[in-house]
Amino acid sequence: MVVACLLAAWLLASSPVTAEEARPSAAAAGTVPEMPPMHCALIQDGEIQAIVGDAARRGVAGPQYCGLWSLTSVHRIFNAFGNSYAGLIPSDIRGKSPTLEVADDKTCRLTRKADEAYPVHVTATYQVKAPYYVDHDLTLRDERDLRVKGTDFREVFWCCYMNCPLDSRIHYRSGGEWHRYLTPNHGVGSRIGPSWIPQTQLEKVPADKSSFVYDWYPRAFDEPFYYGRLGNMVLILVFDQPDRVRFVVSPWGGSPSIRHDGSGANPWELDAKGVICYPEFNSPAWDFAWIIPEKEYSPGKEYRFRLRLIYKNFVSDDDVLAEVRKAQQELGFALPSTSKE
Repeated sequence: MVVACLLAAWLLASSPVTAEEARPSAAAAGTVPEMPPMHCALIQDGEIQAIVGDAARRGVAGPQYCGLWSLTSVHRIFNAFGNSYAGLIPSDIRGKSPTLEVADDKTCRLTRKADEAYPVHVTATYQVKAPYYVDHDLTLRDERDLRVKGTDFREVFWCCYMNCPLDSRIHYRSGGEWHRYLTPNHGVGSRIGPSWIPQTQLEKVPADKSSFVYDWYPRAFDEPFYYGRLGNMVLILVFDQPDRVRFVVSPWGGSPSIRHDGSGANPWELDAKGVICYPEFNSPAWDFAWIIPEKEYSPGKEYRFRLRLIYKNFVSDDDVLAEVRKAQQELGFALPSTSKE
């Protein structure tokens, strides 16, 4: 697998190359043994390096973790995401055997064609850009209605399992000020909506709270971005289509932190109020969701969602805002005042 990832670094074809096409055939190789399937590829530019992988790696919960298997920087040698997990994992290809395509040395795609088991066509694109950006684009087309039972909206969910941050909170703008937030427990106050849409007009989530993503937190976001800290670094997610974005967070979605090793403490212990006692011993999930409202949803129609991930040295909150404005302007992202529900 390591050899396959290194091989991807020099795949500079002008058209996309699938993992199967990238492997030399036994006939072409002569007596050289045929290479194993390529499940991941290295892309890099500027300060950052990323490995995009399909769902083949057997992580802590089996082969399901597709997306950014690794994200590192010249300024921080550690993976931003959990080493047995991944980041920017779209739910519609997670554990569903997507195919890896290498477009060039800076771009990879994960694709999946609709089948009877899960009838949706999906393309997830990951492109690195200097000095420290990952632009992510997802398109999908359902062949039949795939809304969750009990909901009238279509939802796509992304997981970002973080790697042992000392500060597990996400930071976002709320009520005209910075709000720093970590959910008290998994599935409690996990879902955050936009402040410009009244709560009564947001999607109606299942009453049984069968999934951790459906419990609303009252502090809504003013702008469609949030950031988290990883050592000296900051990881910022900036979203297009702000009316449709929902932040979703968990204090221990990424399993115990390396800081828990040898501590003897129960990383999931709760106090009398139901608040996790040792957030520093856990790796959070800084997730998000994208909804398609009932009036906009139709099987057979193609939808597209875009975001920019920024991974750089942390300077200040003001510097974060400057990066957000740059991304919105450069990529033409909609703003809350101009977006349409």
